[in-house]
Amino acid sequence: MKLRITHSILFILFISIGISQGRMGDSRPEPIDWTKTLDLSEEQAKKMTEINQGFRNEIMGMRETASGDPMAMMANMQEKQKQRDKAVKKVLSKKQFKKYKKNLKSQQKERRKRMGGKNKGQGRRGGQKGRRRN
Repeated sequence: MKLRITHSILFILFISIGISQGRMGDSRPEPIDWTKTLDLSEEQAKKMTEINQGFRNEIMGMRETASGDPMAMMANMQEKQKQRDKAVKKVLSKKQFKKYKKNLKSQQKERRKRMGGKNKGQGRRGGQKGRRRN
């Protein structure tokens, strides 16, 4: 009996490791080299690095202190992205900013594609938006 339980636990462990490696192996998109992509000056590159580093730190902090409400988390992240875009817009020319936004959108699209479109368009669980059960 103990041997059977041990085998079951090991089996589940190996299966979960295999599945996670399969999903995680290629889940991160290649980082964009903004200096080359946008043909940034040294000053622009320095400011972009500072902006992106600050944004990354804020997002990581939000994830660590997440309250468990995914909608609130998403709203906070969108607000942080707007703040980052405002800061970036001050650093870049109009042409560079347009190219920046285009690259971000394509990266987001690629990320969604890699995730397999899970939960795309489903809204709340079971599609029962705003309905309460008593």
